[in-house]
Amino acid sequence: MRRILLSLIFFSLATLALDSSYAQEKPAESVKEKPLQTVEKTSKASDHKTDTNTKPTTKPTIRFPISSEKQFKNDIKHYLNADQVKPVLLGSDDFITLISEETTGNPKGVAILLSDWQQAATSPKAINFLRQKLPDLGWTTITIQSMPKPEHYPSVKIKKLAQNEENKKSLKEYQNKLAQIMAKVMKKAANYPGLFLVVAEGSNAAMLVNLYQQTQIKQPDVLVLLSAHLLTEEDNKSYAKALASIDVPVLDLYLKHDNSTVLALASLSRSQSKKQLKVYYRQRQLSNLITGYYPRQELLKAINGWLKHIGW
Repeated sequence: MRRILLSLIFFSLATLALDSSYAQEKPAESVKEKPLQTVEKTSKASDHKTDTNTKPTTKPTIRFPISSEKQFKNDIKHYLNADQVKPVLLGSDDFITLISEETTGNPKGVAILLSDWQQAATSPKAINFLRQKLPDLGWTTITIQSMPKPEHYPSVKIKKLAQNEENKKSLKEYQNKLAQIMAKVMKKAANYPGLFLVVAEGSNAAMLVNLYQQTQIKQPDVLVLLSAHLLTEEDNKSYAKALASIDVPVLDLYLKHDNSTVLALASLSRSQSKKQLKVYYRQRQLSNLITGYYPRQELLKAINGWLKHIGW
């Protein structure tokens, strides 16, 4: 009996000791957890602060595209021989000419080549072939890098009268500058013997016809037009009348697969020339495979045939 009482007393004491130790350890665990939570919140706050204060040190540089005219000039200066590239100063601006002297020793004259606006002086449509081939036939070629299209042509204004006024203003400004360029080139061409042949393409061809009709520049001995046209119906009617009234012998060429405006204008130009009894005028359509590109040998034959027809 005594042993049983001692065992119960020992068991009670052991139980009390375990409860007291558990009570002492539990606050210690809670104390340990609090610093960990505090550290975690602090680290998150510092990370957030770092993200919000991070700013790019420099702004990205945006490079805008350069104009097509500048691209053409850069390409010409880079790829062609320096002795062919001859810049000409016009006021504060300069424009590029490419000069290739005849190679036969029997010079026929000077061929001034002018591509359509927004086309390079080495345009593969027709001008570059003539620039390379005509020197072998006795022609010194002066190829002009054309100016860009007038900025506000054709006009997009709502009223017809306002459109016509803006179109006239844009074309007049362009035409005046083109007259200055052609005057400079004609002076340079005077340094070579023989005839003056002008081959012009597209809208620049029509602009030259207007200049010759207004006698703003010296007329050449022969004029060859390649798909000549302007961009409005009214301007094309004026061009057709001017073409019929100039005294220059004209070879008017266009393509079977050409600009729709050119195809529509061909019959008008032909009828105006007949109406004005223009003697030295020939219009021919050349067959082509690629729209806008002149067949090389047929183009050369047409020009040589016209020159022989008028006695040159």
